[in-house]
Amino acid sequence: MGHHVSSLFSSLGRFFEYPVKRKPICFYRQEDFTATGEPQKKVTDNQKSTKTDYDKLVELFYKRLAEQRQYNQEMKEKDRRWSMQKVVERFPGWNEVTIANLHSLFLLFDNQSNGMLGFDDFCAVLESLGDESSMEVRKEKYNAADTDNDGWITYDDFLSLVYHFSPQEDGQLTGLAQLCNDVADNIQFVSNLTVGEQLEYGLF
Repeated sequence: MGHHVSSLFSSLGRFFEYPVKRKPICFYRQEDFTATGEPQKKVTDNQKSTKTDYDKLVELFYKRLAEQRQYNQEMKEKDRRWSMQKVVERFPGWNEVTIANLHSLFLLFDNQSNGMLGFDDFCAVLESLGDESSMEVRKEKYNAADTDNDGWITYDDFLSLVYHFSPQEDGQLTGLAQLCNDVADNIQFVSNLTVGEQLEYGLF
């Protein structure tokens, strides 16, 4: 029996190194030791701060990339504001909120996603605004705005059509153009309310 046990331990010795190396006990940080419990070599601050030319090149690349993205974003925002300002100047009596709301409606009802509205799309926009004009009047106004008679109007055509849909009185907007202002004001009013205030107004 003793001979067999001795033989067993002898064969196990081929696979295990004695004494068995233990992993660190719990009150030592695991990252300070290898998987077998041997202490990790400390990396000095000087070693950490040493950068190769490649590291410096990569760091410079990402730094310039971040700066370029920031610049592009600022220019995009500047162009957007400039474009909006030019549109506001074209349509006195409308502000940025009204035009932004009309732009959202244009995109919403652009069912073909071709940057244009058909007659049915245009009527859907008017319905969403609460316009009560007759289909005959809408068709007449739409056809006048569709200068190339292809059955579509662009975004610029759309804005001009809505703005001049009803004649002004004493230089003041009336009809559909004024309705666009009223709708935009209501939307802005609601967006400025807290959730609790919206509940009080019965908006949910």
